[in-house]
Amino acid sequence: MRALVVIAVALVAACSPPSELPPMSDSLAAADLEADLASLVPLLLSDYNVPGASVAVLVDGEVVLARGYGQRQAGGGSMPVDENTVFQAASLSKPVVAFGVHRLMAERPTALSLDQPLMAHRPPPGPYDEDDPRFGEVTPRHVLSHSTGLPNWRPNDSGPNPEPLKFRRDPGTDFGYSGEGYLYLQRVVERITGETLDRYLRRTVLDPVGMADSSFLWEASFDDRYASPHDKKGRPREKYRPRQASAAGTLHTTAVDYARFLQAVLGDGPDGTGAWLAKESTIDSSLGWALGVGYEAKAQGDVFWQWGDDGGFKALMAGSRERGVAVVVLTNSDRGLNVARPVVERVLGSELQFLDYRMLNY
Repeated sequence: MRALVVIAVALVAACSPPSELPPMSDSLAAADLEADLASLVPLLLSDYNVPGASVAVLVDGEVVLARGYGQRQAGGGSMPVDENTVFQAASLSKPVVAFGVHRLMAERPTALSLDQPLMAHRPPPGPYDEDDPRFGEVTPRHVLSHSTGLPNWRPNDSGPNPEPLKFRRDPGTDFGYSGEGYLYLQRVVERITGETLDRYLRRTVLDPVGMADSSFLWEASFDDRYASPHDKKGRPREKYRPRQASAAGTLHTTAVDYARFLQAVLGDGPDGTGAWLAKESTIDSSLGWALGVGYEAKAQGDVFWQWGDDGGFKALMAGSRERGVAVVVLTNSDRGLNVARPVVERVLGSELQFLDYRMLNY
């Protein structure tokens, strides 16, 4: 069996100038992983003034390393981070949702298919203008490949009189990242299954892949083991505890749990073929979006990726199915991607264009 290596790193981050990091070999030997991370992670914690980290490593489908470093919150007296510390995953929620949607399409193809208009399921009334005929054209393919033509978020989308959801371009014409598209798809999935999104994903994704410490809703079990969010100056922020699931970003998870999900991604995928990782939308010559994750064409093995950003939490995951390697970095700082990038570069062992993608540079 080809060695499967999944490294999951959860880091609590502020920021200071990084030290020079020596390059890592393109191949990761399982025997070298613990020693490499033992030097890499403390270096990053020190350079970026990071309170803590949680690391989980899988080799050949088995967890071979699960270890915490540092603290859950900046300042003295905080609890230490360990492999069971819970982080808000932000948009790393979307690949989990996409996985569940693909399973729904595989199990009930007459109920939902990639090119079936979502409006055919008559989703509950939402913020969209049903008089705009383009809403009748949006399909799961458009949502999963971020080509709906909808914005990421509506301006002034809260309050008593939120603005209606309007198209920026026609569906299927161009790539445009959209959390609103995922919320539209969520309403349809809930209509078809008769379940709330959190219950459906618990039954079809989280439980089957072994994500027992993950949820799209706040769980009482999280109360004594979560990492606190921090702003750009390293100050703790109030922790949001979701009471309603959002397909765009309410997943709470641990590094070990998300590694189990990536193990499923690196396998046959939700439909038994891995086809959901095939490039669908184009960002530029080498970057694009597959049917649930970002995509970068690489000679040594194409890379899938997704980042997350949500009020004091930044996250990043990437991997290559051909190489059997993946990494997830969960941070609870607005500066967290400064830590995530070098970790991802180290694990995948090559230059990655998606790390300079404009939506990761803000």
